[in-house]
Amino acid sequence: MTENQGNINDDTAKDATPEPARSGPPIQLAEEVLNLKGQQTLDLIRNSFGTGLISSGGRDDLPWVSIPLNSIVEVAEKCRDSSELQMDMLHCLFAVDYVEHIELNYILFSIQNGRKMIIKTNLSAQEPSINSITHLWDAAAWYERETHDLFGVFFEGNNDLEPLLLFEGFQGHPGLKSFPLHDYEEY
Repeated sequence: MTENQGNINDDTAKDATPEPARSGPPIQLAEEVLNLKGQQTLDLIRNSFGTGLISSGGRDDLPWVSIPLNSIVEVAEKCRDSSELQMDMLHCLFAVDYVEHIELNYILFSIQNGRKMIIKTNLSAQEPSINSITHLWDAAAWYERETHDLFGVFFEGNNDLEPLLLFEGFQGHPGLKSFPLHDYEEY
């Protein structure tokens, strides 16, 4: 038996990377490019908030802005009441679990101007909490209950965070990546 027999060659060890969990072609991210309407909306937003934005971007006619956690009520109210923006409808509220933080996305729409935008903010993954916007849009109550159910986000000022999708006493938050998935058994 030679000296190297039974040992892994160093070059082989470097090349032995685990197979990716996903098969198929690599995922290509879409380029963030706003069309004219989207750019005009983003310019109006930037003019309204100045340096209060963390970052911004968008795609097609849907700009987004990232804001500090503690300014959600102020920013949402200004978007609704601004004569330039007139974001009079909360179209949707959803959360994304990035493990180290939870991102909340508020999609707003101006019925009169036909404009839309997304407000993004990041919450702590350990104790996700944010002020409620139910006093600005009644529709927020349902979205906040759903987000509380699935992600465990507490909305301060929302007095009705009873389960909407899950049953009373359900343990955990199934929207989180840390939620254990149980094996499915066919009958």
